Amino acid sequence: MTARIPLFIVLAGLASLYPLQRYIDSSKPPGAVNEETLYFTSGKTLKRMSLGMSSLTADVYWIRTVQYFGRKVVDAGGIGVDTRKIDMKLLAPLLDIVVTLDPHEISPYRFGAIFLPDHDPQAAIDLLQRGIDANPDQWRLYQDLGFIYWHTGQYQQAAETYERGSANPAAPFWMKDAGGLMKIKGGSREAARSIYSRYLDSDDDNIRNHARWRLGQLDALDQLDALNKLVSAFKNQVRSCPADWSVLARWTARMGLPLNDLSEPLDPLGQPFILDRTTCEVRFSPGSALNPKWPAHTGPLCNSIARAARG
Repeated sequence: MTARIPLFIVLAGLASLYPLQRYIDSSKPPGAVNEETLYFTSGKTLKRMSLGMSSLTADVYWIRTVQYFGRKVVDAGGIGVDTRKIDMKLLAPLLDIVVTLDPHEISPYRFGAIFLPDHDPQAAIDLLQRGIDANPDQWRLYQDLGFIYWHTGQYQQAAETYERGSANPAAPFWMKDAGGLMKIKGGSREAARSIYSRYLDSDDDNIRNHARWRLGQLDALDQLDALNKLVSAFKNQVRSCPADWSVLARWTARMGLPLNDLSEPLDPLGQPFILDRTTCEVRFSPGSALNPKWPAHTGPLCNSIARAARG
């Protein structure tokens, strides 16, 4: 028989949230309040005031965290925007409150592993360490911590973390392979693609979209390499640089790349690759957001792609 929680206990718990919210609201600074001046109190204080309903309070704060992140991304332009350039100074405190209230809720740790490093890599590492300490049986937290070490260039720590996680009987075989890959090709494009592809099955839409975005960057880098090889082969054969892309249209079409009306091959976001006749090299369009060297794309996550670009 399924155990039922008496109705009066549920109602009492929900009622306890009202004075808690009143207390929180009273902590707001006076005057006009915008999103960046939201009240904050410590997770420990909230836990004491939740009167045994800390898990429910954690759920409330987790919803607020996701909404906060979502609004910031949408306001900045939507999926694909460089989250490092968005002011998200409340992200780390919100995540800290959630995991303090409920250290066994896994989603906030995983969310923080992907998006917090854009702002504070060490805070992300500390968050995942807390998660592993509270939930040592969760192999995915080792995956996430290994991911953070990888994109900050700490390949040895990444390898050790993946290998520790692979000792969990529930961990998939590729966790151990990931540890070996970190030792051999930590900064390679192959390693980047392997790591990001593992997040395509995430339960979180934000994480899946982020993984698709980074994999798109890697595809664009592969296309760039192929185009440069084509241009180099043409130059070696005819002893001059192609006058424009129309000269190479027959070959670029065979590569499966979409072309615009000027026969320029397009990257996965529809931006044309640029043929620089001065250097006889192909490069990304100045406005292409898939370019790892694009000014807006800097910081730990994008640096990991930049390292892979050289791989």
